[in-house]
Amino acid sequence: MTRIVSLDTTDIRFPTSLSLDGSDAMNLDPDYSAAYVQVVTDAGEAGHAFVFTIGRGNDVQVAAIDALAGHLVGQELEPLLDDMGATWRGLIGDSQLRWL
Repeated sequence: MTRIVSLDTTDIRFPTSLSLDGSDAMNLDPDYSAAYVQVVTDAGEAGHAFVFTIGRGNDVQVAAIDALAGHLVGQELEPLLDDMGATWRGLIGDSQLRWL
């Protein structure tokens, strides 16, 4: 069975506020950003995902992904995918993190 060996996160930011790209009445100085995660398996396969923000708080998204990594690293991939409901409950059911 395939196991998850790591979740690698990267804080990616684009300084769009310098030219006000994407600004509007509510978002005056957005720096379009993303918390990027790569889920790596022992079979050499990888999954990729982004969580988009508009700047500040991107580091919080990266920290949240890193905090949940322990629930996935070392797990067999197939059972996680076969029952996504149980996987979701396992991620949101952490007795200390669920209050964030």
